[in-house]
Amino acid sequence: MILDLKNLSFIKNKKTLIKNFSFSFKQGNLYGILGPNGAGKSTLLKIISQLWKPTQGEIFWNNKNFKDCSRLEMSQIISCVPQNPNVQFDFSCLELVQMGLYARPLSSKVFDSVEQALTQVDAWHLRHKNLSELSGGEKQRIFIARALVTDAPVILFDEPTTHLDLRHQLEIWQLLQQLAQQGKLPIVIAHDIQRAKHYCNELLIIHEGHLYQSGLSKNVLTSQVLENIFGLTNSLLLSSFS
Repeated sequence: MILDLKNLSFIKNKKTLIKNFSFSFKQGNLYGILGPNGAGKSTLLKIISQLWKPTQGEIFWNNKNFKDCSRLEMSQIISCVPQNPNVQFDFSCLELVQMGLYARPLSSKVFDSVEQALTQVDAWHLRHKNLSELSGGEKQRIFIARALVTDAPVILFDEPTTHLDLRHQLEIWQLLQQLAQQGKLPIVIAHDIQRAKHYCNELLIIHEGHLYQSGLSKNVLTSQVLENIFGLTNSLLLSSFS
C-alpha cells in the first residue's frame, strides 16, 4: 500500500505554505519529517489528513483519490495525533480513547483494542481519570492511544513526544517503530534529529514549504543539510550527527 502525494501546493492568506510537494510513502516504513520552525511540516500533515484541502495537487491511497473518499472512509484510512491536542469537554481517558472506534464495526474484540492501546502507551491505569487531571505528557499518551484504536493504516504524529519525560519519549519512539514493523504507515514530525535518525526508515527534510531532500537518514543528514537548513555550524554539533 502506498500513500501518494502528487504536486501538492497550499496557499493561505495569499502566502504559499506548501509548494509542488510530491512523495510516495510506503506502508511498513516509519517516516520522519524534519525541518526548521515554519517550514510547513504541520501544514503538510493537515493537508494529508484532509483537515485542510490542497490548493492544487492530489493525494492517493492505494490508487484511490482522496477526493473520492467520504469522511467515514477517510477515518478508516488515516488517524492523526495533533500537536498539543485539546478537547472542549472533560471526558474520561477511557471515553476519549473509545471515540477512536466510531469508524469501526463494534464488537467485543474492538473494545479489547481500547485496553491494548492504553497499555501500549502505559496509560491503562489512567483510564478512569478525567483529562483535566492529567499532566501534559499523560494527555499526549491518551491521544496516541485514541489514534491506535482507529486501526487506520496511516497514522500521522505531530511531535508526539512533546511534554513526555525521557522514558516515555523512548517508549513512544519504540512504539512508532513497532507500528511500522506491524505493517502500519506511521509518519512523524520531529525536532529531535538524533532520535529521528535512529528510529526512522526514511527522513524528509522540508524547507520553505518544499521537499528539500529525502531518503535514508545517513544520506539525508549531511553536514551541509545540518548547516544550510538547521543552522548547525558548530563543529561539535556537526560531529555528533556523523
